[in-house]
Amino acid sequence: MNYTEAEFDQLSWHDSHVYGVHISVGDMEKGDWRSDLIFDIDYIVEWVCEADGCCQFLVAPATLTFRHVIDLRMAIDWGKSGFQTAIHEISFAQVTRSQIENQKICLDRPYYDWKIETNFPKEGRITFGASGFTQVLRAEPVLIDEQKLSPSQRAPFFPPCV
Repeated sequence: MNYTEAEFDQLSWHDSHVYGVHISVGDMEKGDWRSDLIFDIDYIVEWVCEADGCCQFLVAPATLTFRHVIDLRMAIDWGKSGFQTAIHEISFAQVTRSQIENQKICLDRPYYDWKIETNFPKEGRITFGASGFTQVLRAEPVLIDEQKLSPSQRAPFFPPCV
């Protein structure tokens, strides 16, 4: 299943776990002005909750790609553990956007100021400008008791080669 910015208002990345971040840029000398920000995530397609409050989750590995990215800022801090605690995946809290009226990057389409806030690490933030996104599920969603897939359930992530 594929999603684009046309479905933004119907999508939520709350509690989606991030396993990788990839920056893909083109060869400007050859006229390839691509600048993509790509996330390898577990996307929660649906929260399946019972009347008693117990929930299961329909989860699929996904590739979330933002297009025409500019002004990227990442502020993610796992803190100091005294060299005792390994890092683990990032968890998105929310993804928001606001349209930029006088942008100078994609004159033929709307352009947005994006903000990704994280549940973990706490107070993490990723901000950037982008024209939109595509999200591709790399496998069929599975119904599980956790909000993330086990390593054996995750379909491999291969950043694009150009």
